[in-house]
Amino acid sequence: MYIEENTGHNIDEVIHYMYRLRWPVNFSSIFKWIKDKFTVLLSAKPIKRIRELPKTAVLAVVLITLLIGANSVFWWYRATHGGFDFSQEPEEEITNEWEVDMNEQGLDEEELRKQYASITPIENQNETQEIVETSSEETEPEQKQDEAPTDEPINTQPEPETKPETKPKETAQVSALSTMAMPTVGKVITAFAMDTLVYSKTLEQWNTHNGIDIAADLGSPVKAAMEGIVAEVKNNDPRLGVVVILDHGGGIQTLYGNLQSDKLVKKGDKIEKGQVIGAVGQTAPFEIEDPPHLHFEVIKDGKNINPEQYLPKLN
Repeated sequence: MYIEENTGHNIDEVIHYMYRLRWPVNFSSIFKWIKDKFTVLLSAKPIKRIRELPKTAVLAVVLITLLIGANSVFWWYRATHGGFDFSQEPEEEITNEWEVDMNEQGLDEEELRKQYASITPIENQNETQEIVETSSEETEPEQKQDEAPTDEPINTQPEPETKPETKPKETAQVSALSTMAMPTVGKVITAFAMDTLVYSKTLEQWNTHNGIDIAADLGSPVKAAMEGIVAEVKNNDPRLGVVVILDHGGGIQTLYGNLQSDKLVKKGDKIEKGQVIGAVGQTAPFEIEDPPHLHFEVIKDGKNINPEQYLPKLN
């Protein structure tokens, strides 16, 4: 009906015309006939309307159609295959040794388990026997050497013990620790703690404490606990502020931190016991929340020790 309405020919005429074609065929006339029919078909109203549409509209329709088709395929695949799961990695199949042998030889599983259970202890036993044999072979020559008689006379008298020599200077310095003077008069508010932790108000956390903190009024004099030489003066230590370190020889040093000023002594000065080297301040950034105090440390061979065991006891 569509061909009859738009071309003026019914289907019988078209079939009759096609039936009349015989070889040799004139292809040019056939192509001309097809071209004419398509020209008439393209001039029909529905196709003409589509051709009159803008190209952008046609392109948009095509893209929307493709997106709808892709979305349909996506949901169909998800519904039929249980969705997409990219989180789990494929598990590797771990095959036991007896399973490999069973697959290759076609043996029963229980028989293979019994075989491997019986083989393993024997192998371990053989290995232990080899180790024992080699160790016994190595020890036999040593025993023979020990049992060989010696012609030299055996000295049964005990050798005199040799006491380690102590340097007089180190002995003097160690004894000087027991006569250490108080660096300032006050009460210990923070004890020495290397094996335990003490709470820091400034840092708001638990820390170790390398020395002791002796509370005193701001500006109270700080004196040298022992005679020595000024090894170092710091005016801006990141932990203890103004610091003076005295070297007493024999690997012994004393440290005086949280001082008010660094102007009283300088590096290389010889200091007498009880000489004023500074004043109590409040310059230590790590102890700024504590009341005015002296931070005092005793260092022996590079390690901090508890100063309270050498300082005089105050009532």
